[in-house]
Amino acid sequence: MHKAPSLSNNQLLEILSFSKEAMAIYTTQDIVIEMANDAMLAFWGRDKSIIGLPLETALPELKGQPFIGMLQKVLQTGITDSGLAIPAELLIDGELQTSYFDYEYRAIKNELGETYCIFHTAADVTEKVLGMQAMELARKQETALYNEQALNEELAASNEELAAINEELNDLQEKLQSLNSELEERVNARTKELADSEARLRYMLADAPVAIAVFSGRDLVVESANKKVLEAWGKTDEIIGKPLHIGVPELVGQDFLTILDEVFTSSQPFYGNEVRALIEQNGVIEEVYSNFVYHPLKDDAGSTTSIMLVANVVTEQVKARKVIEESEQRFRFMLNAIPQQVWTATPDGALDYVNDVICADFGDSTAEIVGNGWQKYIHPEDLPKALIHWRNALETGTEYLVEFRLLFADGSYKWHLARALPFVEDGQIKSWIGTNTNIDVQKENEQKKDEFISIASHELKTPLTSVKAFNQLMSRTNDPEKLTKYISKSAEHITKLEKLITDLLDVTKINAGKMNYTMQAFDFTAMVKESIDNVQHGTNTHQIVLEQADAIEYHGDHFRLEQVMNNFLTNAIKYSPEGNQVLVNCKLENNNIIVSVKDFGVGIEEHSLDKLFDRYYRVDNTAMRFEGLGLGLFISSEILKRHQGSFWLESELGKGSTFYFRLPIEMQDDAKTIINTNDLYQDESIVISYDAANARVDVDWRGFQDLASVQNGGARIIAFLKRHQCTKACNDNTNVLGTWSEAVDWAGKEFFPMLEEAGLKHLAWIYPDSVFNKLSAKKTVDIAQGGIVTQFFTDLGLARNWLDSK
Repeated sequence: MHKAPSLSNNQLLEILSFSKEAMAIYTTQDIVIEMANDAMLAFWGRDKSIIGLPLETALPELKGQPFIGMLQKVLQTGITDSGLAIPAELLIDGELQTSYFDYEYRAIKNELGETYCIFHTAADVTEKVLGMQAMELARKQETALYNEQALNEELAASNEELAAINEELNDLQEKLQSLNSELEERVNARTKELADSEARLRYMLADAPVAIAVFSGRDLVVESANKKVLEAWGKTDEIIGKPLHIGVPELVGQDFLTILDEVFTSSQPFYGNEVRALIEQNGVIEEVYSNFVYHPLKDDAGSTTSIMLVANVVTEQVKARKVIEESEQRFRFMLNAIPQQVWTATPDGALDYVNDVICADFGDSTAEIVGNGWQKYIHPEDLPKALIHWRNALETGTEYLVEFRLLFADGSYKWHLARALPFVEDGQIKSWIGTNTNIDVQKENEQKKDEFISIASHELKTPLTSVKAFNQLMSRTNDPEKLTKYISKSAEHITKLEKLITDLLDVTKINAGKMNYTMQAFDFTAMVKESIDNVQHGTNTHQIVLEQADAIEYHGDHFRLEQVMNNFLTNAIKYSPEGNQVLVNCKLENNNIIVSVKDFGVGIEEHSLDKLFDRYYRVDNTAMRFEGLGLGLFISSEILKRHQGSFWLESELGKGSTFYFRLPIEMQDDAKTIINTNDLYQDESIVISYDAANARVDVDWRGFQDLASVQNGGARIIAFLKRHQCTKACNDNTNVLGTWSEAVDWAGKEFFPMLEEAGLKHLAWIYPDSVFNKLSAKKTVDIAQGGIVTQFFTDLGLARNWLDSK
């Protein structure tokens, strides 16, 4: 199915203009008319030429009436104002006429709760008010008739009493009889007048444009119901004379019958605004919305005898408004769901909206960002260019396209590509919509590429220059001894050039996923010894000592692993120019091959350790002192990953470094479970237990770890937290061998949010003496998302004491 397109704001306004309910939209303290549909213009007796004028200018007769002040108060306070049957004097056909309206001035707010416009709806209830006035007049007339009848009876009694007392008053009696006849005629005339008035009233109510009904007694018998109310209920006049719950049975279970009973008991009216009712119409339950009043009708003693319903059905208006609200919600949801920064601006270029991504990136609210404008966030060096491009786009109405750095909440600047296009309607720019796409990674890669090309050009040029120089020397000498020396030196530089080119070709293959591996069984120990011999032949400054070499048969790519071994050995010699020894160990440990290469050279600063295996990376304090492209360790790391291996190092500045790599003897997908109970889980790489006394989950990671083992252990930890509804965990890494650095990104970005969702609030992390492991732990927490409180320890007892105090 194709998703239906969202309606634009103009389309929604056009839809509203066809609504039968009068609607208008105002902005600013001048109450400027932004929109008024045909129904509202008809109430005002105006045409669409008043759109865009202040209300007081468009309808000068409102001056001195309360409406302008009421609207300004709603705009200032943000509190919606509504009322029923409010009188208004409007200039209709050149004459001031008094009409009555039900109204609502609804405050429309942005996400910050600031009112930016008023949505005015109105319904002409003049006929309803006149009908109510007519009913009141009829009631007064009925009272007058009752009083006149009582007076007539009293006069008749007085006449009889006077006739019995004194016959001499015959003349007076005749006069009284004449007066009595006159009064009877008047009563008859009044009775006929009242009957005619009641008939007119019933006719008016029957055809009134609002729904009117009267319910009598506590049983709420439908005494009368006009056409409008029967139409709203989907019923005929057959329900008249029946209790309401029988005539309209679908009202049972809704609130209306209870409210009517409360009105009957309290004798207080009840007002409902846009109240939803479920009514059966043509056999289908429909939603009906109405503004209504339940008004108690009382006898002379003040007791409620019946209840009048007067309602205005506003179903179409409510549904139309909900369509607008839902469309606006969908539009904002889509803008906030986009991973890019999205913003809009007014035709003159003023920023007026930013999505949630921008607020999260900048650490400011929408109001703050809109108020500050881009000037606060664009890097000062990039701002002039951005402003020039923006002014040109505003003047020409063409695309805005520029790159600049934006200031993030953490104080860093990140490169973005900004693009904006004008939204044009009827030949006029109505707004600008733009996006800022994060291109910081691309910029960083471009910079690295440029740096690499510069280094590569230098490194490739150096051996070529040397070869050229030795060739020139060879061409000028006939001395066999010098010639042999020049040839040897030239060959050395050609070998270096071949090594550089080979590294470049390997990186190209890795990037393309075309690095070929030949997996077969071979003598791993013999390979290590051969690599040592080969490198030893190329140096007379260092002695390579093989301290331990366990006999190991391994299934893998002999050539590629020899390449790793050679790289580790040559780096050890290169970066220890003042040293004279390199120590090598090859051991079988926990079903893994562990190879270490130790030098006594310059060493590496702690903050640089975890970057050494990045492509083209060379430590700052050695980059200008030692030749090379910085590709060797990157290529080695990729070869080890292909064998499900890992690598790490320990180093101290000025004292040397020890590089390690690990290769599993058997490649396994899943750890073998040893124990799995409600309170204890154990496999080859992790032990998880629940300490019920301290409501704590204890985790002991063991042996060598990789991404797969960390993910498997993480899933077990999540299960334990949920099972025991635990908020504390002790994460012990002291028994971890090697490193688990390849799982750092997953642990920080995915595992920590899952831990928080499972209920974890406090995490104690114990790391070992290994610098590489310590860096991995800290990096995980640095990039972790969520609100888990994490504390690092080197002592298990201190870690548990800290958790138990929480």
